[in-house]
Amino acid sequence: MGRSGELKLSFRIVVNRYEEEEQFRQLLAFLTDYKDCIDELAIFSEYWHQGYYPLDEFSARCAIIEDRIARLRAAGFRNVGVNMLATLGHFPEAWDWLPALPYQGAVGPDGAASTSSFCPNSAEFRAYIADKYRLAAQTKPDFIWVDDDVRMFALGVDYACFCPECLRIYNRSCASDFSREQLVSELNASEGGIHRERWVAQNIATIERLLAHIAEAVHGVDASIELGLMTVSLGISTYSGADYAKWFHALKAVKARPGGGFFEDGKPFGFVRKIHETNRQIGIYPESVRDIQYELENFPFQRLAKSVHITLLECTAAIMAGSNGVAFDALKGEKGSLDEYRELMRGIRASRPLWAEMERIAGAYRTAGLYPALPAAYEAKRNVENGNWFDSIAVDNSPKPYVLSEIGIPLAMNQATACGVVLWGNMPEAYATEELVAMLSRGVLLDGRALEILTERGLGAYCGVAVDRIYDNGVLERLTDDPLNDGHQGEERDARNSMSKGLCYALTPLREDVRVLSRLVSFGNADLGPVSSVYENTLGGRVAVQGYIPWQHIHSGVKRTQLLRISDWLSYGRLPVVIDRACKVMPFFKEAEDGSAWFVLLVNGSFDDASAIEVKLRAAADIGTVCELMADGSSRVVPDDAYRQSKGETILTLDRIGSWQSRMFYRRERP
Repeated sequence: MGRSGELKLSFRIVVNRYEEEEQFRQLLAFLTDYKDCIDELAIFSEYWHQGYYPLDEFSARCAIIEDRIARLRAAGFRNVGVNMLATLGHFPEAWDWLPALPYQGAVGPDGAASTSSFCPNSAEFRAYIADKYRLAAQTKPDFIWVDDDVRMFALGVDYACFCPECLRIYNRSCASDFSREQLVSELNASEGGIHRERWVAQNIATIERLLAHIAEAVHGVDASIELGLMTVSLGISTYSGADYAKWFHALKAVKARPGGGFFEDGKPFGFVRKIHETNRQIGIYPESVRDIQYELENFPFQRLAKSVHITLLECTAAIMAGSNGVAFDALKGEKGSLDEYRELMRGIRASRPLWAEMERIAGAYRTAGLYPALPAAYEAKRNVENGNWFDSIAVDNSPKPYVLSEIGIPLAMNQATACGVVLWGNMPEAYATEELVAMLSRGVLLDGRALEILTERGLGAYCGVAVDRIYDNGVLERLTDDPLNDGHQGEERDARNSMSKGLCYALTPLREDVRVLSRLVSFGNADLGPVSSVYENTLGGRVAVQGYIPWQHIHSGVKRTQLLRISDWLSYGRLPVVIDRACKVMPFFKEAEDGSAWFVLLVNGSFDDASAIEVKLRAAADIGTVCELMADGSSRVVPDDAYRQSKGETILTLDRIGSWQSRMFYRRERP
């Protein structure tokens, strides 16, 4: 079910914009100029990401925060609160001059202790953090945000926590007597699946206890204070467990802020990846959470690192992804004038009517498209083959199939309502056999590694092909004369797998009715067998296998066309958006739960204009009026000669979408 609520624009205020009196007066004057586009203000509790802040010093900081909250309210700003930047502590930062952690630090699998982040199960830490949140609650805030350092990875050690107390909890619950070294060995063992599941379950419970402890401390001061929780991108890791239902309930949180990183626009597609990760988190939030604020993150506040244009486009896409608000972490931290941010504030003011109208029209709609698989239980369920469960952490570790957005294939992060599933890499390991069978009964796009795993699980017959041989260099794919390749028969794609390090899986058909879409060809022109196939199995499902480097170098018109047709085929002709032209227009599609209405955002992710394009929308025909939502929030009725409707489709004819510009269309009922 979609969520809908009044649009909320929030601004997060860093310490050196409010700590000194003169800086606060400048801030207050600046904010007052833009009061009409500010609904909420969150004051950061500290400047650094270090976990420990001596309580006597934090108490002095809270006295300043209390004064600032009161004065902001007196100036007419409603809904002013505190963003607790550090609970456990984010990462090592200035540990050589800030006070050392006085209590147990998070401990990694190798026994190294974090200099920056606490173990959440330490009794001393729990007493400390309760006092810290009580002090924050005494500033009389309307709300308190818990930031995204409440996690069990990337805490100054990649994975936590293996301290004596955490080991004691595990051994007591599992009736075992593991040392740290023994437990890590079990977690790294290929047969250690039960321990990996139990360890992630312990991480879930650890965070649940901590959040309940925080809620008790805050509401012991004032039960009316709202609490909010920032979550972490599942693409980075699911080691913490991501059990949002338990965590939001424990915190009594009514606010949510989905996390993810996009800090500068040197690689602008990064914001699209973040939007998908945002949509994924929102998709598993409990229904009780209605205030969802996208984090517009410009840290460390380098004004020229992210353009105003991309910033506003990013926020527009975030509203499309299910957020009903934006939390701007954008005003610079250095002392001095805020004038360089007036252009951004003017842009936000101008965009507010558009975002509010998007939320009004489609806030309750659900996203539609293909679902790139990534279950919250991935780390708990996946296999370990290399003797190391503890992969390195990377903030941009997003699912590879997100690249499908770049070539015009709509994606959605709700598996239940998606028109098909993308099973990639090791993802099948995280699903039970019956879940995989359910996917294979519908529409699935596989890569070679996923096919290997499904075959090992005894499900290869439903895929129609098996892996014959793997090549790591000197091969390309050549399209066959299958109807899905119409117009491109014999064309070749050379992804240079020796450079991209991508593996190529030659396939063997298991049945005569398997359709081969591409063949693997050596640089010497030897035919090495099928490499891309489609198959309609005995379950009634449609399975497409891409054995030739499916997530890299797919930006040719030939490969784009083939993948678009494959995606439409496996979804039984119900891919929600089809753009039959080689352009880089990225569609984001939402529809009403009963299918009676739709809304589409089209983003041209290219430095070239997209012109003369037809956009085919799979929506009910001959019902309602098609409108375009304009940049100022107004709507115009699309002329009859600019679209046509037939056979459950609406086909828009667009003259142009400018470079890194967007256009939005929706259908409303006729009066």
